[in-house]
Amino acid sequence: MTEISNDEIADALERIIAGPEKKGAVMSDAKKKLVAYHEAGHAVVGALMPEYDPVTKISIVPRGAAGGLTFFAPSEERLESGLYSRSYLENQMAVAMGGRVAEELIFGPENVTTGASGDFQQVSRVARMMISQMGFSKQLGQVAWSSGGGDSFLGAQMAQPADCSAATTDMIDREVNEIVDIAYRRAKDLVTQNMSALHKCAELLLERETIDGEDLQAILVTEQSEQYLKEDEPSVSIPYRP
Repeated sequence: MTEISNDEIADALERIIAGPEKKGAVMSDAKKKLVAYHEAGHAVVGALMPEYDPVTKISIVPRGAAGGLTFFAPSEERLESGLYSRSYLENQMAVAMGGRVAEELIFGPENVTTGASGDFQQVSRVARMMISQMGFSKQLGQVAWSSGGGDSFLGAQMAQPADCSAATTDMIDREVNEIVDIAYRRAKDLVTQNMSALHKCAELLLERETIDGEDLQAILVTEQSEQYLKEDEPSVSIPYRP
């Protein structure tokens, strides 16, 4: 009987999640550098957010439609219970923003790419469900203003609109925008404070193409990076905001 290694199991799971590796894919040095910083942004933010899922692997080898991927290991308790705290969701949104933030800080706001489109969809979905379904609204209270479009906030469908006034819809939109802005500011503030760790992570990715969570932790220890505990940083600017 042939034994299956842990690496083979991990690769099979990654194929299911993101598709097979495109090992023969040709990528320009400029694109490779951009993808490395994008993924390093996700990884550094994720590793420094308290009580968030640990980083297990970072890769700039293309898989499916993705130029690179950062893998996290959700806790069994969280997966089994299906319960997610407000702080966890806020951290999750900041982690998703980490890639675009890194692009902005390294290449400039005029040179960011469409690589974060999937991240924005995830953040927008989570933020809207927090406000309209989960009772996390500070303005509208513990009311479900829409019906669920999936089994959980990780589902692919957006929530369906409920019967509410145009004024209430506007309030929901404003609060969703506020939550998304806070996630962006937290991610940008964290990355700005840990630029050296971001550079070293990206450089290691460019050298090896794939690194694991231990490699990232070694970088963070060397750089004396600390967990990010701020709930917001209003002084941080957001591109394309009036």
